[in-house]
Amino acid sequence: MSSSPRPDSAETLLVLAKEPVPGRVKTRLHARFSPHEAAALAACSIEDTLAAVRASRARRKVLVWDGDPYPWNLEFDSVPQGSGTLNDRLEAAFRGHRDDGSGSVLLIGMDTPQVTPALLDSDWEGADAVLGLSEDGGYWAIGLRAADPRSVFAGIPMSTDRTGAAQLARLAALGLSVRLLPPLRDVDLPADAEQVAASHPWLGFSRRHRALLDARAEQTAERLFDLAFTGATTRVTSTVDALDLDVARWSADADDVDLMVVSRCEPPVLDLGCGPGRMVMALNRSGRSALGVDMSAAAVGASMSRGAPALHRRINDSLPGEGRWGTALLVDSNVGMGGDLEALLRRCGDLVGAGGLIICEVDPSHDRDEVHSLVLTSEGWHSTPLPWGRIGAGTLARVASALDLLVAEEWSAGGRVFVSLRKG
Repeated sequence: MSSSPRPDSAETLLVLAKEPVPGRVKTRLHARFSPHEAAALAACSIEDTLAAVRASRARRKVLVWDGDPYPWNLEFDSVPQGSGTLNDRLEAAFRGHRDDGSGSVLLIGMDTPQVTPALLDSDWEGADAVLGLSEDGGYWAIGLRAADPRSVFAGIPMSTDRTGAAQLARLAALGLSVRLLPPLRDVDLPADAEQVAASHPWLGFSRRHRALLDARAEQTAERLFDLAFTGATTRVTSTVDALDLDVARWSADADDVDLMVVSRCEPPVLDLGCGPGRMVMALNRSGRSALGVDMSAAAVGASMSRGAPALHRRINDSLPGEGRWGTALLVDSNVGMGGDLEALLRRCGDLVGAGGLIICEVDPSHDRDEVHSLVLTSEGWHSTPLPWGRIGAGTLARVASALDLLVAEEWSAGGRVFVSLRKG
């Protein structure tokens, strides 16, 4: 019985990395972390990356290092990065391994601690090059078989949101066949670190990220919402007239009042601020296709676990199907999120198609029009202030009329008030 042929994976792995010295690495994380904290996260990112490299099948594994490579080089060969632009350093890294029998060479950076041995051992399927695009528009990996590295990298604009596209176009212009690897998210900004830590909690990077955040009193609102959805005793307070964070109700099945809202929704439905997916699940059970969106990774995870599809996004992030949704849903207190009703309704109007609905749950006080500075608190932690509005039906109708949104219906049930707007 013959064995399966070995996949056409990289024979040499290069890791382009920098010594994690405070003030020299991960400087864009300084918006939330001190230079020493950012360097500690960088060190963990390198450790996680090298763990994946260590477990890969590559015949040779090399650190292309800036700074003192000890102790990182105890298990790997190491070479200096050299000087010049990133283009120059990438060219030098590949040129140093082009004619020494290394065969196919794959280079990665130190910014994707979530990389896995399986990704590093991806089958090139005979391609001349491989490219792993990153979510910020760059790329996390590039592999070459025999191409001249100078022609590959010269003149490519680096560290922009079009770097990946430009690099792919260059490979194609050189007549190289290219296999794309799965995209990954680079850890450059605090939001990147938060997302990677939330989606890959077992990493050393993620454990250090949690430890650094746990040690401070002030948290992001997203993180305290995450604590609420994972069982912490959290409440939302404002400078005036507190809003309760009713996690138990949000996590329960839809009640009779919710089902009245469901019956008025025109599919497909986008539930903005979906929480643990109560309404998304009810919509899908009714035969109406629906997708949830929430800024809390824990809420999205809870929604997905109960079979209610959801995305970890903010409302102003790029969303699928923009301009084609039948209904945008803003239940519970979500019509107040952001504290700017006009901007919120304008965004909803961009999401739904012509004639689409925007269904809002509003404050029982008809003319209420207030913006509060909400603070989430939990067991000694507090969030940065979060603008949040309290909006009545009259205020909603007044703002909607200036945006070519017509009031289609207003109804109340169980002490809750709803308004349906129709896009003209």
